[in-house]
Amino acid sequence: MKKIYFLFLLTLSLSGLAQNITEVEATGSGLTKADALQDALRNAVSQGAGVALKSETKVENFMVVSDAIATNSQGYINKYTVVREVPFPGRFETTVKALVSLDPIKADFQLLSKTIGGVRFLAAVDEMKAKADKASYDFAVEKINAHLASKNYRYIEKNVFERLRKEAMNMAEESDTGITNVQRMGIMADAQFLIVVSDITTSQKEGQFGTRSLNKVNVICKTYDNCTGEGLGTVILESGWKTSADNRTAVAEAIDSGMVKLLNTFTGYIGNWVNNGTPYEIRLYQMGTFRDLRELRTKLKNDPNFGGELELTSVNNYTKINCTFKKKPDDLADKVLEYSDEITSLASQKIDVKLIFGRQISFAPQSYVIPNAVKVESTPSAPTTTSPKDAPSSADKKPQSSSTPKSTSGTGSKPKSKTPAKPTGKTKPTSNK
Repeated sequence: MKKIYFLFLLTLSLSGLAQNITEVEATGSGLTKADALQDALRNAVSQGAGVALKSETKVENFMVVSDAIATNSQGYINKYTVVREVPFPGRFETTVKALVSLDPIKADFQLLSKTIGGVRFLAAVDEMKAKADKASYDFAVEKINAHLASKNYRYIEKNVFERLRKEAMNMAEESDTGITNVQRMGIMADAQFLIVVSDITTSQKEGQFGTRSLNKVNVICKTYDNCTGEGLGTVILESGWKTSADNRTAVAEAIDSGMVKLLNTFTGYIGNWVNNGTPYEIRLYQMGTFRDLRELRTKLKNDPNFGGELELTSVNNYTKINCTFKKKPDDLADKVLEYSDEITSLASQKIDVKLIFGRQISFAPQSYVIPNAVKVESTPSAPTTTSPKDAPSSADKKPQSSSTPKSTSGTGSKPKSKTPAKPTGKTKPTSNK
């Protein structure tokens, strides 16, 4: 009787475990077998995420967060088997059957959705390079925006972008902060991530047997986290070799074929926050000596919610601290204010929050006005998906307190001293093959 009861409990236990694992079949492609396998595993996790997160589609930035999870197959796949490998000219295609764990996907989704806040993308051009062929560069931005819209990613639309560009150029004439126009526009539009079309090049080669020459277009994009000023990398989008000299068609083909790689730069970066913590930039204006701020840094280091290098970079009464943090921006702001009040030299200044822009938070004494602080306004963007059928536009939504830029200092007046420029910069699954 005891044996039967034990087997019954074991069956219930295994049944419960089975509910948290789903088996999927997915296909991926790549230039090499390894690339094709990794693509297949990412697609398997993406399918698993669809099962695990079917009740989470009303979360802001659902698509960005779920894609970020899918870019990292490690930790989500229990085991996989390669079903099929097919070589094609210039690429491979691999199909796998995989067991995907749903609980870790749900947990990581909850973590990222709390820390990421509202996400917008700003696609722009390098103004100097674009002068030679402005039509092609503008068309490239339109194509990138079209892909962002198809993925239900929030982005800054062209009419808003043009208005912000004019305002940013006017501000640049009066400012000596060293912030680029694109960065300034990103802050004004509450865009955390930047895609800059930095160059469009054309290559030529002779066709076989002396036939007509062939052309190939490269669209070179630089990617940035605008909150921390970190450069995320340069991505080259390539068209195929064509006999046609139509540059516009080649640009469209390059973006169509390479957009997944471009977006993976961002989603892979966000996905790493699960293991490494969410990156923040703390900006401190007129808050004291290096010794005072070193004491503040020590307090942050002793707080388990903070991580990263926590290195102090100081120039002319301006100090920057890059770190990671496990909670929302508002919580980080509260912690910095709390620790500042515990340091005598800082407490007497009544330190306050001057600006929250995504994951970039600026602090200064209450009486201090940050020179040439960028004025942040509410700008409409592309719709953000809450569910495939009835997604409200971002203009209809109330901004989230943790992601909407907040300014308490105003735009300020002409600076007396120059504000430094913003820098730019799990376990492996096992195979049953």
